[in-house]
Amino acid sequence: MRIALNPIQWMASDDGWLDPSKAPDREKLLTLVKEAGFEGVMAEVPAGWSVDRYREVVTDTGLALAPGYFVYRYDDAEADTLDRAATVARQHAELGLTDVGLGMGMSKEAPRVLRPAQGHEPSADRLSDITARIGRIAEVMQAEGVRPALHPHVGTWIETDTESRTVLDALLSIGFLPDTGHLAWAGIDVRALIADYATRTPFVHVKDCRLSIAQQGKTQDWHYRQTVLAGLWAEPGRGELPLPEILAALPEPFNGWLMVEVDRPDITDPFESAKTSATWMQKTFNN
Repeated sequence: MRIALNPIQWMASDDGWLDPSKAPDREKLLTLVKEAGFEGVMAEVPAGWSVDRYREVVTDTGLALAPGYFVYRYDDAEADTLDRAATVARQHAELGLTDVGLGMGMSKEAPRVLRPAQGHEPSADRLSDITARIGRIAEVMQAEGVRPALHPHVGTWIETDTESRTVLDALLSIGFLPDTGHLAWAGIDVRALIADYATRTPFVHVKDCRLSIAQQGKTQDWHYRQTVLAGLWAEPGRGELPLPEILAALPEPFNGWLMVEVDRPDITDPFESAKTSATWMQKTFNN
């Protein structure tokens, strides 16, 4: 299996969120990802960079590019969303990629960020509207030769098993990008969901977590960042998820990427976090 990193452990902020300004400059960050032992990195063309410049820097580092991620914000004007979607898809196509993750954005005061992983304030009408909008985003991206893969995420309006399946079953042309940690936090049977949509899964976000912390957060009504700061996330193999069993639901052979994400490192130093993650992933999945 091919193993990549989305290097967000360098972006973890003191308030339990992510702050991209905390990360090293892009060339240094890519070098650190390679030195940590990863073969690939999540594709993300920096603002102000051309695709050619980005490709050259990544190539010089010795990394391969794994699919990136597009964030759809429900309150944004649709024309702006479709514009951004086309740009991201076009960049991916120029980089030789055919898939991209598609998830919903969230803010610190969003209803499901304040009441995470509970399917707070469900709405069939809202979900229907979101599904239709994602369908239009998919059309724009597919016109560029890139297929979006739905990425359910705690804190967003696509959080639960039912919401995930509703969108995937309505939009058969899109892929599925599971995140083991977010699905587990939301109380979903992760292996079962992956198994049901395995043939539509081009890559996976591999994230470990402590379900004991997740349950404590629900019991004590913690918001998203409180749960994160309590120690929810961990490097693969250091949390409580049976990752090998979960990922055994993928097709055999699986030719996609296993992309590690550690939203907040359990190992304080981001480089050591990445190195530990790469070592465990290689030992577990490539032996």
